[in-house]
Amino acid sequence: MRATALVRWGITCLLLAPLAFLSWLLSPGALVRLLPATPDVVVGVATAWGVIAPIVALLLVVAGAVLNVLAIRRGVRGVDRLASGEWDAPRLPSGPRIILPEGWESEHPTPASRRRVSRRALGTLLAGALLAWSAIIAWVLTVEHPLALAGGALPLGAVYDAWEPAGLSGFVVAVIVWAVLAVAAAVVLFLLGRMPRAGLDRVLAPRRFIALAAILASALAIAAQPALLMLGVGLVDDLVVATGEPLGGGQSAGSWHVAQWGIAFSAIAILVTVPRWSGALRRRVSGNP
Repeated sequence: MRATALVRWGITCLLLAPLAFLSWLLSPGALVRLLPATPDVVVGVATAWGVIAPIVALLLVVAGAVLNVLAIRRGVRGVDRLASGEWDAPRLPSGPRIILPEGWESEHPTPASRRRVSRRALGTLLAGALLAWSAIIAWVLTVEHPLALAGGALPLGAVYDAWEPAGLSGFVVAVIVWAVLAVAAAVVLFLLGRMPRAGLDRVLAPRRFIALAAILASALAIAAQPALLMLGVGLVDDLVVATGEPLGGGQSAGSWHVAQWGIAFSAIAILVTVPRWSGALRRRVSGNP
């Protein structure tokens, strides 16, 4: 693997490490707890991930450091080989001799030789996926999390009836604002896929387009947190009065998944843009820095 590829993968590991650490903070056993109504399967998965996530974060830091050290070593070796004349530079048909590693043409094909997904089709697909993700978050906000807070003691209608009008109004406003942002994000992806400007084909290459959609999906998960906070702060107290039972706040199965997938989408954005996913990772390239 060449020095530049090693650097890219090293940076990728270092960028993913804080996300793994944040994922641990949002898992049971760190700063949060799960509601009693959470299914046992989700409790087991979330608890196990709460144990594994900090280990993953530490391993990513170590891997990032090692890969960057290897990149420096490989780069120094390449300079030594170039200075000693061991590295033959190919001659391009219509230009002077330049320094290009062996296999450069196969790993960096010209734009005409690449088969790319239509930007229009990709934009439509990504916009639809973002709307589906928004629908999942909306269901968690308005149905799954309120029922989990009630611990199954009340139906959904009774849960909302127990909520004081002032708190309910603030929650409705927060959900509406979030829904407007979600629809706007999906519309942006759809329009970017259909805008006829040729420059967008280069700026929004498929991987960059996917990364943009992943960033927006992660942003929507973050934007939903104020509404979830209103549920945990205002609704819980009103439910205690309505049910006469002590209830506590915490994460439901749905809210835990929303938070974790929000982090995962940020990781996807990094993985599709920072590291090099080329043939160099699938075959041995010996002797090239």
